[in-house]
This record gives sequence, structure tokens and C-alpha cells, in this order.
Amino acid sequence: MSNPVLLLRVLTMVAAAVAAPAAAHAASLTVEGYGGWQHLELSRQSVGGAIGGSEGTGLLGGDLLLDLGGLGAGVAVDKTVGGDSEPWAGSIMGGFLPELLGVRLELLGEIGRRAHDFGDIFDSPGATFVGLRPGVSFRLAASPLRIGVGGLVRWPTSNGEFGSPDYSVLGKIGFEFP
Repeated sequence: MSNPVLLLRVLTMVAAAVAAPAAAHAASLTVEGYGGWQHLELSRQSVGGAIGGSEGTGLLGGDLLLDLGGLGAGVAVDKTVGGDSEPWAGSIMGGFLPELLGVRLELLGEIGRRAHDFGDIFDSPGATFVGLRPGVSFRLAASPLRIGVGGLVRWPTSNGEFGSPDYSVLGKIGFEFP
């Protein structure tokens, strides 16, 4: 297209078409509880072993996730249950929450801290981490009930170094409020 006015009109229409679904998507707050297994290896046998109770340790937690038209921000707290050490972890999350055909993709990153006691997450030199929280969820019919599954990968970053990641699989259930 050699006509700059025509090119500008076409680009404006394309931008409006791309932005329209996000603009139509109202802001919401999701309150979720989740549970699953962590300390897994990347293999089909590892996930099967976790389901059978012979591998990994339990993980229970909850989060608040604000969806602002496809952009997500939130906080999470969880506790390891089982094993020798049962630390708490708290994190701040951010990322993208596009919705496709009624299924919300959750493409989130997180930064947080782990500590042995809940209060130590906030005021002690606990272990720091960065992580990824990929997942999918959907609303159950016209109700506020949201059900999903996801993963959690956390890299310890204490002392300025990246350690070996922890892998987790999660199931989650919550309520979404417009």
C-alpha cells in the first residue's frame, strides 16, 4: 500500500479488532484454593508416582488473582505438607490471562520467598525464588465457580544464583467475582 492514509486506516481497524475482545472482557477477582504435588521430575512416571502417592510432597495453598482485561496480577501463599521440611511460600504474581472459547489460559510469573514459619516469609532472610505458573481454567456454566489445572516451576535465587527448579502439578477450584 503506497497510500499512507489508507495504510493508517487499515492498521487502525486491525488494532481495534485485536483490542475489542480484551476491552469487552470485564475485570474480575478470582479467589482460589489449590493442591497438588511438588518436587517432581519431568517424566510421565513421576506424575503417575505422585498420583499413586509414592513420589513428591504435597502442596496446599490459595491465591487472589485480579484479571484486568487479560492482564493478571495477584498474590499466593502455599505450604508444603509431608516430607522432612514443611516450608511456607508467599509470592506476587503477574502475567497474561487470555480467554479462548471459554477457557482461560493462565500465563503467569511470580517472585517470592520461602520460610519455615509463615511469619518468616515477610520479615526474615528466607529463601527467595522466581517462578512460572502456567495453567488453564474455566467457569462452570453461568456460576462463579472456576475450576482449573496448572503447573508450578520455582527456581531458588538465594545468594544471587539460580538453583535447580522444583516442578509441581496443581488442581485448583475457586470463585470468580466480576
